Amino acid sequence: MAENAQRSLSRDNPVLRAMQGWQPARVLMTATRLGVFTIIGEGQLSAPEIAKRCQAHPRSMAILLNACAALGFLHKEGDLYRNSAEALDLLIRGKTTYMGDIIAHAEDTMHGWMRLEEAVRTNQAVLLKATRELETGALRSFILAMHKRAMLTGQALADNLDLSGRHQLFDAGGGAGTYSIFLAKNYPNLRAIVFDLPHAIEIAKEMITSFGMEDRISTRVGNYFEDDFGQNNDVVLLSAVLHSMGPDNCKLLLGKAYHSLVSGGLAVVQENLIDADGTSPVSAALFSLNMLVHTGEGQSRSGEEVVAWMKEVGFVDPLVKPLPPPALRMSLVIGTKP
Repeated sequence: MAENAQRSLSRDNPVLRAMQGWQPARVLMTATRLGVFTIIGEGQLSAPEIAKRCQAHPRSMAILLNACAALGFLHKEGDLYRNSAEALDLLIRGKTTYMGDIIAHAEDTMHGWMRLEEAVRTNQAVLLKATRELETGALRSFILAMHKRAMLTGQALADNLDLSGRHQLFDAGGGAGTYSIFLAKNYPNLRAIVFDLPHAIEIAKEMITSFGMEDRISTRVGNYFEDDFGQNNDVVLLSAVLHSMGPDNCKLLLGKAYHSLVSGGLAVVQENLIDADGTSPVSAALFSLNMLVHTGEGQSRSGEEVVAWMKEVGFVDPLVKPLPPPALRMSLVIGTKP
């Protein structure tokens, strides 16, 4: 009995690990929102100095900073705190590697996760769509978070998707247009159209301009459930789109891609695919729950599912192609229009 109890209380016990998982996340979110890491920057400061700049109480700030040090976000030397190497790289606003938008988006999604039981009981999203659409700050955080993720994976996509000889890419649900930027930079003869809702297109225009790609990448406002994908596309990219909807809508979008493509054109689905039994990788299994609470019908998709849908729509020889690091477990499913 004692041996069983000792094993149950071991550090690698998944139950105990999960019970504490939300606490480090909340520490990171709070410190980021307060601007702690940006305030410290390359130097080192005391808790009272940081508290004054954050407009916080010195005692509670010291407690937060100590937790940040315990978790490895900060280093503490005497009464002074300095950023860890990871914080210097990822948590200082203004750096190209800044992950604050991703952290802010994760904090926004927590509201839905707090009602996970309700979502499981009802099989419905627990946040009203109208409410989400009014939260413009959360929407901007979401688009910018996806942009940051794409900045980490975009070159891997461009290096592993052969678009030689292709001339027109339609980036459906393209968000900030980050993947179109990487692909257009890799293939000088390729022009791209970023297609998304108005709030996303506003950000896409900012990004396209910041990369100096206005002459090669255009934008189009629309709704991919209601509008067509145009004509004469060589490639249609559906990146991180299909996980947000049910099978019927997945096939609807793949059908729109098919009808917009020239003969020999490619439909490219990019997703963090889940295995056939739905349990691996862990990130995809958890993401299925994220889609449940926020969309109701979405979930992580398997390569087998997407291949079957492509064949049903009319694509030939669809294949699954995992992307190498640092692509964050992303894979491509590529189908060809005959």
